[in-house]
Amino acid sequence: METADVLSHTQEKIPDAHSSGPIDVGGQGNFEKFSPSSASGINSQAKSLTIPQISVENAGESQTKNSARSAFARLSSGLGLRLPAATPVAARDAPSDTATGRAGVFESLTKGLVDSSRSAVKAVQVKARHMVSQNKRRYQEGGFDLDLTYITDNIIAMGFLLGFYRNHMEEVIRFLEARHQGKYKVYNLCSERLYDASLFQGKAASFPFEDHNCPPIHLISSFCHSAYTWLKADLENVVVVHCKAGLGRTGLMISSLLLYLKFCPTAEESIDLFNQRRCIDGKGLTHPSQIRYVKYFERILNDNSGDKPRRRCMLRGFRLFKCPYWIRPSITISDHSGNIHQLP
Repeated sequence: METADVLSHTQEKIPDAHSSGPIDVGGQGNFEKFSPSSASGINSQAKSLTIPQISVENAGESQTKNSARSAFARLSSGLGLRLPAATPVAARDAPSDTATGRAGVFESLTKGLVDSSRSAVKAVQVKARHMVSQNKRRYQEGGFDLDLTYITDNIIAMGFLLGFYRNHMEEVIRFLEARHQGKYKVYNLCSERLYDASLFQGKAASFPFEDHNCPPIHLISSFCHSAYTWLKADLENVVVVHCKAGLGRTGLMISSLLLYLKFCPTAEESIDLFNQRRCIDGKGLTHPSQIRYVKYFERILNDNSGDKPRRRCMLRGFRLFKCPYWIRPSITISDHSGNIHQLP
């Protein structure tokens, strides 16, 4: 069709004067007379024309592919699927980002699982710490949640630095650095677990004795003298005292320190102050023997100005009240220097 149009157009523009018959120009019914001698010119011009060829084979193949794709798209849409759009040749030749995409999805999924696990462990840890604390007051300010109580502005009682269900070492250090940077000293009363003083930049001391027991009298005096020296050096200095639970041994030592500093005039008042500040129900220092040792220390302070008794005492006897008949009492006497006397 394009060849016929081009020829008719050429015939319209180049008339032949030697033509002997009328020729219809443009198929419009307009006849003009051309000469026969111009026929060869027309033929040569027609041969020199370049007509774009359309590949019938390629066109048919493309149409077949489009028809097949359209049919498959209709079928997949009926099944609830979506056929991806045709990818340009340049995009198909470019490197694929599938591996990178999968890695990103896997990384996001892993991060989400890790965050969820950490949150769950944190929630369990907080619940466990509160259960272990029981009746003790906790410090819950400034984003901290610690088994820690201010007995006075310069004396702090707390539980042991034991990871999961008690105070965590890092949290306690962060608290002390935030509230009392360079002004604190930690006293460890646990004989069952010691730690390196360098964790607190060397500001730590140990006065250990057994749990549910009383210390030697001279250990109480040494502790009080050390704490007094530290507090006297700077009015902003604080002492942090702990055992395992921060109750019995801690209560004994802090109550004695309150007497030594003359913060409380009597042993009963110092013990009551510790109990009320440390515990919600006022039951902190409850072991009779530990309470008795605070009163011993009070007598030493009153009678001997804080030194050991200079006179010897003789134990003449003792009585047991309401002792079950099936129990045979056994008594152990120690002078805290390794000399032990046991009575049947």
